[in-house]
Amino acid sequence: MATFQTHLWCYLWDLVDEGIDGVLDRLQGEAGITGISVATNYHRVDQLRSHASNGPRRFISAGGSQFQPQGACYASTRMRPVVAQWLRKTNPLAAVAEACTKRGLTLRAWHVCCHGSAMVERYPAGGVKDVFGAVSPAWLCPSNLDVRECLRGMVEDLGTHYGFEAIELERASFPTDLHAHHHEKEGFACGPAGDWLRGLCFCESCRQLATREGVDVAEAAKVATRYLEGVLASGEPLATEPDELLDREPALAAYANWRRKQVTSLIKLIRTTCPCRLIVHRSGPPLWGATDFAELAATCDALLAPCYVNDPQRLATAVRAATADTGDVTRVEVGLSACTPPCSDAAELVAMMRSAVEQGIRSANIYNYGLLPLTRLEWIRQACRYASREAR
Repeated sequence: MATFQTHLWCYLWDLVDEGIDGVLDRLQGEAGITGISVATNYHRVDQLRSHASNGPRRFISAGGSQFQPQGACYASTRMRPVVAQWLRKTNPLAAVAEACTKRGLTLRAWHVCCHGSAMVERYPAGGVKDVFGAVSPAWLCPSNLDVRECLRGMVEDLGTHYGFEAIELERASFPTDLHAHHHEKEGFACGPAGDWLRGLCFCESCRQLATREGVDVAEAAKVATRYLEGVLASGEPLATEPDELLDREPALAAYANWRRKQVTSLIKLIRTTCPCRLIVHRSGPPLWGATDFAELAATCDALLAPCYVNDPQRLATAVRAATADTGDVTRVEVGLSACTPPCSDAAELVAMMRSAVEQGIRSANIYNYGLLPLTRLEWIRQACRYASREAR
């Protein structure tokens, strides 16, 4: 195995439309990567493609699973993965796995877990529900038992049938912001604490499970409603930070603590039947997502810290934070971007890679093949060459 591992994030549809063998040959020969990380479950997308292919220049998809699920893996849930419409009955992920094995490229799954409108549209009972009773159009609730079992089943399915070296979990959490796929209409700001209250899930699963564990969910919902109704009546943002709000509202603090336990237990559940390495993306505000990354690090094999900025110091800070969670920098990976913004030339990408190597990182992912002009492969080659030469 190479001293430094570099994986390029890819969309399956780009590999298929451009030709799997041709793309992998190009990436191995021109970019110098050691493997790819392919999206296996993804949200809604509208992609402008710079590469010539047999597909459209603008790829629009409602998202969903990028593989054909095996039913036996989902016996414990009423939910099934919603297969992306563009796949129809095909399953090109198997051909990608075979082609990577043939070339000695490592293959990873990049699995976006709870963020995705295709599953919520099919299974609205599994969606996040705010304190006003509105179901999120784009986020599944990680405490819902059917959602949890479906995610566990997908990871087992992928790890068992496609020979992945690792499976990366992104957004295996509660919502990390108020992002959706609609035109949000707001005539005033709610403030950081107000937005956080809006993002809290009070679905039936959360209410029932938290109440069963002794949390006064009714009081937490009452407090959240009171604050938000005050903002709506005045048009003025909530003049406090989320952490300060928790300090003075014990019901909300207890509910926030319970939410963190749900995310941690979800990763533990997924780990039980994952046959390969499990990597968790260290992204999103921890209070929003209810992620305790130190606890998650104790369950998974590595944390991956995305840093999509042109700022080596910020990358170093992100690596130090992730290392504090894992206790060992060898269990930390990074995610860089060759897109513009933030990256405007090869020197900037190499500088970010240099920062990673100097911090002791030995594995980096780069974003994203299908979004990059092919001339950017030279940038990636230079970054990979630097890492393989300098990493020890």
